[in-house]
Amino acid sequence: MRNAVSFAVITSFLLVGAGGALAQTTGFRDVMGTRYADAYASLSRQGVVEGYRDGTGRPHGAITRVEALKVIVEADPRLRVRAQWFSANLPPVALFQDVDQEAWYAPYIEAAFEAGILTGYPDSTFRPSAPITAEEGIVLLLRSAGEDAPRTHADQAWYGAATKKAFDQNLVSVHEHLRLGDLLTRGQFFDMVYRLGVVRRDNLAAFVEPKWVPPVLPAFATQPSIPLPPSVPTILQPPVPSGAMLSGKPFAISIPSLGISDLTITHPGDPTTQKGLLAVLGSGVGHLFSYPGGDGKIMIYGHSSGYAWDVSKFTKIFRKINELNAGDRVYVTYKGKLHVYQVTYKQAVPSNDLKYFSGDGEELILYTCWPPDSIKERFLVHATPVSDVAVK
Repeated sequence: MRNAVSFAVITSFLLVGAGGALAQTTGFRDVMGTRYADAYASLSRQGVVEGYRDGTGRPHGAITRVEALKVIVEADPRLRVRAQWFSANLPPVALFQDVDQEAWYAPYIEAAFEAGILTGYPDSTFRPSAPITAEEGIVLLLRSAGEDAPRTHADQAWYGAATKKAFDQNLVSVHEHLRLGDLLTRGQFFDMVYRLGVVRRDNLAAFVEPKWVPPVLPAFATQPSIPLPPSVPTILQPPVPSGAMLSGKPFAISIPSLGISDLTITHPGDPTTQKGLLAVLGSGVGHLFSYPGGDGKIMIYGHSSGYAWDVSKFTKIFRKINELNAGDRVYVTYKGKLHVYQVTYKQAVPSNDLKYFSGDGEELILYTCWPPDSIKERFLVHATPVSDVAVK
């Protein structure tokens, strides 16, 4: 009830810089015109990739480890047959302690493990719902093609051979900007699966990169990250250490890409009124709903426009959050612990669209009114938890 009241107040008054089940489809309205269109079209025709009921493919959303594994298995006829067999012949005991043998993904894990594609973590877990990192996705994909032998976690360079092979075969587009530990989006991973399929089908030494022209997107469309082609494969570069981002404040946020450092976050004393929601913005930004580490949606809201009645120095603190790109890091200190998030996608939505704040799974959402000096829409930047330590 408390959340519902806060939502209503935000929709009606707050002047701040403020998924559904899958269903198979062959058209993805948010993929058309992007560099992932060929990958989605090809994998959709093969019955490998499915879209959402709203007709989207969400190419800039994060993909979990088990979702990526399902795509790998479904894209390989041999593995697909084995998964079908396991669906009717599942062993009673799971391979990993956090895997449910009655879950939809159990046959895929059995088939992939049998083929030597996955090994799991040292603590006997697979972490199926965790977002997959760039190096994890590449290693699993190359193993499925028989081009990278499984390695142990004791090997600090377990991803080295696979990442080199991926770049040699041009499986990672020159338009991508990836670092070790970065979370893969659906579009990025589907594109790599598609490229590997073309290389194997046509017996190529490397995928031929097509010329791609950034599209002009319609209103409310998710904006893709379009960096310049890197001169050196950036996935081989480790992320910047985040230890210096830990704040001495109980609740604070830093966004290096925007020059925001150690900004105070305050949960309103009375989140049910306009006055209560706005009061905290005089000292930084506000907070609603879940907390870091709580497996829920975390709203951090701030001003994007200056107002005569607001004389604080934070009146335009979120004015440039639209400049954040997929892969950018956001650092939140909460009760002495640093939580690292990675931007997955961003969007402008109608002011009354609140569906993104419900559902399972931890997600940090930066929220502000949009466009600047207007309250017509809201701009959301989505980010998911990520570790700076690359693991397999």
